[in-house]
Order: sequence, then structure tokens, then C-alpha cells
Amino acid sequence: MGYRKRDTLYEAYIPDGTAFEGRSLPPIRGLGPEASRRANLLLGRGSGMRVQPGRDEEFDQLHTDYFAVWDRSRAYAAAVLALLQART
Repeated sequence: MGYRKRDTLYEAYIPDGTAFEGRSLPPIRGLGPEASRRANLLLGRGSGMRVQPGRDEEFDQLHTDYFAVWDRSRAYAAAVLALLQART
């Protein structure tokens, strides 16, 4: 569930020439901060896309959790296959 929400961590921005440095786009007037952030991404405003400043740790944790769940699901599938093979 958390990995599916990783898109909420991105924002559109205007780069200043260095990697992932620059300024965030101003919010769209009349929209809340989250709706404005999503609209900026969907409308293709700005010149780049990055993880919002200050949310790198959350992004890394979601990435780590995703692969941990993947490993557990593969282990579960291997156990089910072993049980099915032992039964036949």
C-alpha cells in the first residue's frame, strides 16, 4: 500500500543547472497545496520532476519496504510449491 503512494512524494520543479537542485513551482492559485502539486505534475509544468525536499528518507523507506515485501511473497510462494510437491 505504501509503495503505491510513492507518487505523492514527487513534485515538479525548475532546475538551476545542478542535479536535482532548483526551485519548486509556485502553487496554483485556488488549489490546496496537495492538489496544486498534483496539477503541476499532470500539466507538465516546470522542467523536471524530483522527490520533494525533506522527504528523501520516506522515499527510501518505501523503496526498502517494497523489496522486503517482494522477498517475503517469493518465500511464501516457494513454501506453497514445496508443500504441493510433497503432497503429490
